[in-house]
Amino acid sequence: MVSFLDSDVGFVEALTPGGGSWEGLLNRETAESYEIPLEHFPVEPAVAGALAWSAAAGLTPDEEAIRQSLTGAALFAEQLSAALLAALGLPGAT
Repeated sequence: MVSFLDSDVGFVEALTPGGGSWEGLLNRETAESYEIPLEHFPVEPAVAGALAWSAAAGLTPDEEAIRQSLTGAALFAEQLSAALLAALGLPGAT
């Protein structure tokens, strides 16, 4: 699930079938300008969680693209969300 803060920031939350979870933040620079504490959303655990989530779903993730989605900047957080879905290997995501 991705929740958006006025299309500027995205909050990612995911659960695996086995009960594992991970969360991430999209558009970190903008989030920082909103004074959202970035330390609550560390990148490496989010990347590891995203990779595990994708593997548990039987998908083929792109680790570098996941990292880029979670650290990159875009005018709209929805753009990063779409990139993250594609990086996770979801069919039809572009």
